[in-house]
Parts: sequence; structure tokens; C-alpha cells
Amino acid sequence: MFVAAIGTHDRKSMHSDHVGDSKYFAVYEVGSDGYRLLEYRENTSPEERMHGDPNKAMSIMKIVKGCDVLVGRAMGPNFVRIRDNSPYLPVIVRNRETVEEAVETLAENYERLNNLVTAKKDGTWDKKPVIFE
Repeated sequence: MFVAAIGTHDRKSMHSDHVGDSKYFAVYEVGSDGYRLLEYRENTSPEERMHGDPNKAMSIMKIVKGCDVLVGRAMGPNFVRIRDNSPYLPVIVRNRETVEEAVETLAENYERLNNLVTAKKDGTWDKKPVIFE
């Protein structure tokens, strides 16, 4: 099992740009038998002073604390920073409109993602981007 945070503005659609600009994070528990919504977390991170502001990345990491996977549609500088300097596995999910479609993609790929989460935690992850088209 792993816990995933998915960026959204309206609690239904995936945020169309960088995950750090989402109004909320839909937090789901994903397991081999499916998934369930745990909660919505408001994005209280500060506005960026510059594109890829490291303070924004640090704030996002605090908001999604307890999650294993951070899901967005695009990989900007902070997504790379989170990939390289945090316990969170960043996952790009493209060509899905809704949060439900995104979490279904995670559930369909549960075994692969769970193995990557484990590898990230034990330091053996190869840092290759995880992208679902």
C-alpha cells in the first residue's frame, strides 16, 4: 500500500499545470485491491518569488507529509527538486482529466509503483521519471 497526493483545483479535475499551483491535494490510499480517498489538503504554500522557488517546494513537501507519491501533469524545477531531495516519488500522469482517472492509473500500476516507492525509501531508486501517457 502507498499514499498518493494528486493536485486539483476543484476536487474533481487534475490541475492542468504544475502540481505546486494546485488549490488542493486529493490524498488517496492505493493498494493491490483498489483505492480510497482519505482527505483533501489545502495548498497553503506561499506564492513563488521566482519559477522553481525552493521555498515553495519545501512548503509543498510539508503539506503532503505522510504521502509516498506526488502526482502531477508536468515536471517543473520543483518537481525535480522533490524527486531528488525528498522521500516522495513524483509521478507524471498525462492524458487524464480527472483525479479519479489519475488514481485509477495508479491502481492499475500498483505493483510497479509500490516497488518504486520501496526503492525510493531504501535508496535504490534510479531516479528515472515515472510518466504515464
